[in-house]
Amino acid sequence: MILDTQDQEIVSGLPRLADLHATFGVQVNSIPVSELFALYERTGFLYPDKAARLTPHIEQVRENWRRMLSGGESLLYVLTAGDEERGLASLAVWRTTLKGWVSQHLVSEGNPYASRAVMLAAAARCILKGEDESAQNWFRPENRFPARVFGSMVQTIGESLSSVQRHAYFSLPRRMTLPSAGGIRTVEYNSSHKGALCAIAAAARGNIYVAAEELAGDVRCEAIDELYRRVGLRRTRHVWLAYRGNKEEPVGAAIVYRGPLGLNFSYLENRCDLLLHPSLPESEALGVVSSLLKASSVAYRGFELDVIPVITDQIAVPAMVKLGVEFVRHYCQGVWLKAGHPRFYRHVDRFYSKLLVRAQKHDMQPALAF
Repeated sequence: MILDTQDQEIVSGLPRLADLHATFGVQVNSIPVSELFALYERTGFLYPDKAARLTPHIEQVRENWRRMLSGGESLLYVLTAGDEERGLASLAVWRTTLKGWVSQHLVSEGNPYASRAVMLAAAARCILKGEDESAQNWFRPENRFPARVFGSMVQTIGESLSSVQRHAYFSLPRRMTLPSAGGIRTVEYNSSHKGALCAIAAAARGNIYVAAEELAGDVRCEAIDELYRRVGLRRTRHVWLAYRGNKEEPVGAAIVYRGPLGLNFSYLENRCDLLLHPSLPESEALGVVSSLLKASSVAYRGFELDVIPVITDQIAVPAMVKLGVEFVRHYCQGVWLKAGHPRFYRHVDRFYSKLLVRAQKHDMQPALAF
């Protein structure tokens, strides 16, 4: 990894990995799942709509979190900082691919110092370990705090190492009857489709997405599934490609992620990424979307929910609406690659430095959650 001067200053200023947590004043996996979920409730992170979708399955979700944590820090780790008097902050980080992690559920009880500590500790950990090829987070664009800090990170990290993309989240009933589409051929992925998959994914979401999701490597997530199996859970990925007739270039793809229910409170661990080629005419989108959703639904046999979380781009939204699929909300997916870790650290540090100055001037501690 070639570092510029500012990146090198960040890396050189970090403590040794063994001293990381003490330096930042954070603890790892020190809070029981029951207390962690209580913190989510106190901070308002579990807002009514999200809570309503999660509550019917809350016991299984808690058990899944306990199993993940039983793997040490190999699958999930939770950073906490602060105390009951000044307020706690927490950040959860879980392994989505073999070398990719998702940072999520940042909450704070009005203690920006603690939220800064968990954020910077997580970023520093990635730099010092040097093993993680990518990181990502998801946030609602209308949530002002993450939109300001994470929505602007590409300005610091650069377009060659990061991306922030806005997607639409739909809730597809599993028993919904989808119309057949003439002229569209759907094919379940095998190794001969790797080039086609990377091409359609790059066209729809960009090369950063392809790299972060490791689509050029272990497409079915067999290696990471072995890690999940050690704690009695599964992590798999299934892919379908859509073609016009006998054409050889795909016009769409459905990438289905399966994992422990509720690892993410919006069920993003079990999402279906629905991709359409940007050049696809609107008149053909309905058939491609319907064909892909119908084909990929088999990956959700035995799924605990009655609905399938579908993440797609604006090009597919009119077709989803015509099919009668429920729109839930917009989400932004922020992604940065390994060489961008020092710049992400710098970006977060600068943002919090400005935030803390303002908080001190006004003698206030803003509550943070996403």
